[in-house]
Amino acid sequence: MSDDIPFELQAEIINRVHPVKSLIRFRSFSKQWKSLIDSSEFITHHTLNNNKTQPQHLLVRYITRATGHRFVSADACLLEEKYVSIVDDDSFHHHKFSPVVPPTVKLFVCPLMLDYSHGLVCLLGYTRDRVNRKKLVVVWNPLIGKSVGIEIPDRADIVIGFGVCPKTSDPKIVKISRFVEATAEVFTLSSGAWRSVPMNIPFKSLHFQNSQVVIDGVIRWLTYDKITYKHRFYSFDLASEKFGEAADFPYNLAGHSGRLYRISKINDSLVVLSHHCIVTNLTPKRFCDVLMMLKNGVPKPSFTKLFTVNDVRVNI
Repeated sequence: MSDDIPFELQAEIINRVHPVKSLIRFRSFSKQWKSLIDSSEFITHHTLNNNKTQPQHLLVRYITRATGHRFVSADACLLEEKYVSIVDDDSFHHHKFSPVVPPTVKLFVCPLMLDYSHGLVCLLGYTRDRVNRKKLVVVWNPLIGKSVGIEIPDRADIVIGFGVCPKTSDPKIVKISRFVEATAEVFTLSSGAWRSVPMNIPFKSLHFQNSQVVIDGVIRWLTYDKITYKHRFYSFDLASEKFGEAADFPYNLAGHSGRLYRISKINDSLVVLSHHCIVTNLTPKRFCDVLMMLKNGVPKPSFTKLFTVNDVRVNI
C-alpha cells in the first residue's frame, strides 16, 4: 500500500478484511501493520465486525483408528482424533472443511473440549507420551491452525476455566486449587505467566463439574455443595478477575434424584442439560431435558424448557 495513503485510512481498509489468514499474512508487510493487527483494540473491533457478517461454525470431533493399524485397540495411543468445521445453518452439509490441526493439539489423548470463546477453542487433557505424560491446556485457533500449550499440575483438586477478556481480547486461563488451601491463579497469553487472584468462594466444600460456559465475558460453572447438598452456580469475570456470588440451582430443577446435570449455551444464553432415565417394562430409556435461563434481570434465575432429546447417552 502506498505511503501516500494516511495510516488511519490504511487501518480502516485492513479492518474490513475478513479472512483471518489474510490478516496473518499482512502482519509481515511492515512493523506498523504488525503492531496494528496485534493490538487489542484492533482484535476487539475486528472480532465484533466479523461476528456480525460471518457465519458461525460448529467444530465437531470424532475418533478413528490410527493409520496403519488393522484392529481397534484399547490402547489410546492407537486412536486418532479428527476435526471438522461445519457452517451452523441449513446448508451445513455443503459447507464444511477440515481445519489444520497443529502439533500441540496432536499431543493429546482424547482431550476434553473445555469451551470456546472469540473463535478460540480450549482443550484439556493428557499427552500421549507414556513415560513423560503431562497434563496440558491448549488454546487453539482452528481458522489459522495456530495453538499454544500450557502445562498444568496433574492433581485431581484443580479446576480449570477458560475465556477471552472482552476488554483486551486477551485469552485467559483460570486455575483453582485446594492443594493446601484454596487458591486461584490466572494465566494470560499476552504475559505468558501465572499470577494469583483473590478468591472469595467456599471452594473446599464444592465439587466442580468438568463443564463451563462463557457468556458476556463471564465464566460460569455448575457446582455441587457437599455440605448443603445443593447445586449452585459460580462465576468468574474475565475483565475484573473477580469471582461472582453464588446462585442457587433453580427450584424447578432441584430435587430430582438420579439426574445428571451439565451446562452449555445457546445464542449466548445459559442452558442446563438435565439427563435422566426412565425404566419402562424393565427397559431403561434415557432422556435429556434442555432448559434455557431467561434473561429477566431478577436475582434468582428462572428457566424455561425448550425440548427433550430421547435416547441420549452421556459420559460421567
